[in-house]
Amino acid sequence: MASLETTLGTDYFHAPVPSTPVRLLRGAWRFTRRKPLGAFGAFVLILIVVVGAFSPWVATHSPTDADLSAVLEGPSTSHWFGTDFNGRDLFSRIVYGAQITALVGLGTVVLVAFISLVVGVTSGYFGGKFDVGVQRLVDIWLSFPAIFLILTLVAVLQSGASSGFFGLGRGPEIGPNPNSGDWFWYTFPRTTIVVLALGVVLAGGASRVVRSAVLATKANPYIEAAVVLGAAHPRIILRHILPNIMPTIIVLATLQLGTAILAEATISFLGIGVTNFPTWGQMLSGRTRDLAESNLHLALVPGLAIFFAVFGFNMLGDALRDVLDPRMRGTR
Repeated sequence: MASLETTLGTDYFHAPVPSTPVRLLRGAWRFTRRKPLGAFGAFVLILIVVVGAFSPWVATHSPTDADLSAVLEGPSTSHWFGTDFNGRDLFSRIVYGAQITALVGLGTVVLVAFISLVVGVTSGYFGGKFDVGVQRLVDIWLSFPAIFLILTLVAVLQSGASSGFFGLGRGPEIGPNPNSGDWFWYTFPRTTIVVLALGVVLAGGASRVVRSAVLATKANPYIEAAVVLGAAHPRIILRHILPNIMPTIIVLATLQLGTAILAEATISFLGIGVTNFPTWGQMLSGRTRDLAESNLHLALVPGLAIFFAVFGFNMLGDALRDVLDPRMRGTR
């Protein structure tokens, strides 16, 4: 009888295995074909991070320099998105605003993931009176309107910053030169305040999702077997619980990106976000509200930036849920 290798041919057994980059590219292409809106969201995320990281080289003008000879100009070859009421280039302000969008979005997601994992995993895994007590505290936290808590925390933290925390005062009307090294350190404490406020507020609802995933995983027979065999709690959590809830965490983090960006734009619009810096929400506030009716580009440009960022991240989260959650596969 001929061997299996002789029957199928040696090439069947010795075919080259695709390299990791090739497999990643193939996976990305399959994801793009199956979930085009999700791929659009991934593109938006990458675009915002890259533009924010390289904003000094992408921007065509300084975002803070006023040009009174070019006030309220429409889109043109010299000013692609037009200028505002001080003659500042809107394209450059959108580009620099992507820095805050990326920092706030990603920073908030990391903080929310950390807090929700600690609260949700411990509450769901240990259960009993500890779980009841933690969930009642979460109920109290969620009973307050989110925007009220965010505004309160930002105001309190900024007040502490002005009193010496971070070594910050209110700062000048226009910050340092955006091309100088001081620009990052000027905005970093203000961005940190916003990230802390958003992360603490958004973590309440996220911890509920994590707890539900932990309870579902905890009911599996292999978890009960590990307990019977005497496995330590940290080992069960790190080796069995966390790997099985990671798809839920990834989807939740992606969806929180859009929420964080929209919340940051809201508080910047109200004037208490990252102050003295061209953020997208801040570009919609102030005199823009009075002049937007006759100068549509003032509100349209930052409004579209916020819309596409939030829409893209929500579509990415929805697509990742369909791909990573076995219960959703084949339903769309």
